[in-house]
Amino acid sequence: MMNHIKPRTGITCISIAACVFLSACQLADPQADTPAADTTGTTGQLEFQPDTVENIPQAESIDNARISIDLSQYYITNTGDPTNLYHVDENQVLWGCGSNHYGQLGQGIQDEDFHNEYVKIADNVIHTDYSQSGFSIYLTSDHKLYGFGNAGSGALQQYDSFDWDRYINAEHYVITRPVLMMENVAYARCGRDDIVCLAENGEVWTWGTIAIEGGYQSTDVLFYPEPRKIFDDAAFITGGWFNHAILKSDGTVWTWGYNAAWNCGVDHPEVVDTPVRVAEDACMVWTGSMQLNSDVTDIGQFEGIYPRFMDTTIVQKSDGSYWICGENVGTTEKVVHGAEADYTVVCS
Repeated sequence: MMNHIKPRTGITCISIAACVFLSACQLADPQADTPAADTTGTTGQLEFQPDTVENIPQAESIDNARISIDLSQYYITNTGDPTNLYHVDENQVLWGCGSNHYGQLGQGIQDEDFHNEYVKIADNVIHTDYSQSGFSIYLTSDHKLYGFGNAGSGALQQYDSFDWDRYINAEHYVITRPVLMMENVAYARCGRDDIVCLAENGEVWTWGTIAIEGGYQSTDVLFYPEPRKIFDDAAFITGGWFNHAILKSDGTVWTWGYNAAWNCGVDHPEVVDTPVRVAEDACMVWTGSMQLNSDVTDIGQFEGIYPRFMDTTIVQKSDGSYWICGENVGTTEKVVHGAEADYTVVCS
């Protein structure tokens, strides 16, 4: 069970200076096509080299104050944790192993076995992401976005409203074969209970359970049952458990989501429900972690330790400097309202 993990504050040089916060939410007609992707039941051991603790791609070019991003540098091809591990090989085949509690191996079945060997999930895959909440997404070479696994949060577009029973008992609400969620997608990332995608035309769309304020049975839930457009003219988007960020083509950074550690760069600990402007003159942004691909090649190598997403937003400026806000930044201790209890942490 998850309580809203409340937000934190400001951007500091490795600190991110918080800027004027402008709402940029727009609505548009949803897209909800859901044909199943082609999968096989192939299993086997994969041999591949990880990206290692990856080199951070170089800052992209800025031409006439417009940001240009080569999104292929930010494709995820190896991601997971002790529960599941997903890998896209050199032939653009997506493989997965681990738990199938939510049908998150995409084989059309749900079981309680732990699958140490990889199974084939889909072909023509260029990018994948894993929520650590039992659902996964992948992007194909023809820029179609698919998802499968835990549907209880609404991240797979199956339900018209948020329901606590579905959210808490998600093992009864699953998608065991990949479903098509959106077309003309350039890039996409998972949040904890939501999905955000960057369309080829620069629009940003999101859906699922964006945030929950309060504890179990709270009615203060930000939920989008179908894709909702929230931004235009974006160059890049981020994923992660706590908040999302957009790098706009003009070099401004906009954030939204949980803000308990002031990690959105907004000076209050409440949920930020629409993107707000928090930085300018930027050429890249990350939330939670700067490492996209895992260096783990076998699920046993995790040794039961789950990768931790930090409550942070990190911005790279055009001058090469890095600025950060959120947990373990600065010297000020603040009370953070966590999922299970309040706790004190240094954050800014």
